[in-house]
Amino acid sequence: MILYLAIPLTLVTYVLAQWVYKKTALAILNPILLCIGALISIMLAFGLDLNEYEQGTTILTRLLEPAVIALAFPLYQQFVHVKEKIIPVLIACSAGVIVGLVVTTFVAISFSASPEIIASLAPKAVTTPIAMAISHTIGGIPAISAILVIMVGIFGNVCGPFLLKHSRIRTPEAQGLAMGAGSHVIGTSKAMELSCIHGAFSTTALLISAVLTSIITPVLYPFLITWMV
Repeated sequence: MILYLAIPLTLVTYVLAQWVYKKTALAILNPILLCIGALISIMLAFGLDLNEYEQGTTILTRLLEPAVIALAFPLYQQFVHVKEKIIPVLIACSAGVIVGLVVTTFVAISFSASPEIIASLAPKAVTTPIAMAISHTIGGIPAISAILVIMVGIFGNVCGPFLLKHSRIRTPEAQGLAMGAGSHVIGTSKAMELSCIHGAFSTTALLISAVLTSIITPVLYPFLITWMV
């Protein structure tokens, strides 16, 4: 039964979660977090089959890629501002990708994580489809990478503005870059709520970081593993 109800159930749950978030305006009540929690609770309560639910939401899953591409629209709207600062943006995104990969690998190895888990952690800061593809390429588990991507994104969405404010990072360009580079699409959705400039720079960081991560990670990751282990 869940095979045919999966899409309506998901959409209704998300709309209700959005309504709760807008009514309360509490960051902790992030609509994605609420939706995930509600769907898990419903499936456990009624004993619904996860595989059937996954099959039923195949259409929504396939819409992830065009949804990411659609984020380029605010970038187009603010392209003049972004173009003026493209060199610093490229440098910042490159540094973020490399530092994030090195630190993540080092911490995972320090906690004696298995090679598969380490590889799954490596692409955590890019959007789900790209993270899963990179994870598969370097020997990780795509499903775990997807879960980590969602967790990182929700954390950035909920805590990002607070952390940036108290870190004295106040310019909308820098805040947008940080949220896009660190929290991908979910962080970018929060940046778009703040302002058009936040959204444009967050989208820029999201797209550039995704491209750089897909290029750098398969090349740098094997060297990091060899050097750190």
